Amino acid sequence: MAKDSATGNWFSSLFKPSETETTYLHKGEILVVFLIAFIIAITLWFLVNMGKEYNVTMALPLQITDVSEDMAFATDPPGEARVTVSGEGWNLLSLYRNPPVVSIPYSDNVVNVSDIVQREIAYFSDISVQKVEPSIITLNMEPRTSKRVPVTPKLDVQLRAQFEIVGNVRVSPDSVTVQGARSVVDTLQSMPTETLRLSNVQKDVDRRVGLANLEGVAVPDAPDVNITFSVTEFTEGEVRLRVQARNVPEGREVRFNPTVLTVRYNVPIDQFSLSQDIVPYEAYVPYSEFLQDTTGYVVPNIAAVTDELDIRLQSIQPRRVAYFLAVTE
Repeated sequence: MAKDSATGNWFSSLFKPSETETTYLHKGEILVVFLIAFIIAITLWFLVNMGKEYNVTMALPLQITDVSEDMAFATDPPGEARVTVSGEGWNLLSLYRNPPVVSIPYSDNVVNVSDIVQREIAYFSDISVQKVEPSIITLNMEPRTSKRVPVTPKLDVQLRAQFEIVGNVRVSPDSVTVQGARSVVDTLQSMPTETLRLSNVQKDVDRRVGLANLEGVAVPDAPDVNITFSVTEFTEGEVRLRVQARNVPEGREVRFNPTVLTVRYNVPIDQFSLSQDIVPYEAYVPYSEFLQDTTGYVVPNIAAVTDELDIRLQSIQPRRVAYFLAVTE
């Protein structure tokens, strides 16, 4: 008999939950009860409060209809109206979930947007319109025209140190056909792109960029273009130049102090050796500048002597020199 009791105790203890398991289940039950109560509370709050009156401001899209294909807007009409409405929460929820598109028939006169919105909202029961902005608009249209204009790239490019753009920035296509109201298109000289923003650039660039969105201008044939340019690493070069006077009349002489300038420039690394084999710049002052000067100092002109090098002038020391005129006869 004692043996059966011991067996029963062992069997009971095998299936008896531990203290940890009891605590865990207790917490789980509390969490379930809390979530159910929370959901019920939110549901009751929602049901009670949705029956109350509210004022809500929302944006309703505007659509201009009955527009002739031969006409275009000189100024774009607003794309939406800010409408303040009042009504029960349930009715406002229906309007918010299915906002109507406000169709405005084209008219040469001033259009009362508020009246049109009132008619659209009337299809929703027990909702009243309190305010419409803009309440009145003028649809300014002109005969549609088109022309071909060049594309102007807009760049905000930050190059890595010692790197620079070489050659021209290329755009493809380099021109587009624009359409719009006559007064807008006739004054448009070029079509800008959206700004291409790049940082730490150290290699050639080939990017697709959209055209800018200009008011009253449409570009039906090319919504975007390719912008390409080459980038290479530069290094610094230095040359000493003797200042020369040009177009000096016979019997006259110009003497400078100092007579030599130090010019620093940047040049692509692959062109550095060639820049060292020649004198890439010259420094000169036309004689006419001496006749106009009253200070005794002039600023020499620095000009590249070859177009084989893509050199960039960086600094000149000194920037101006003293001079005096002498008679040789």
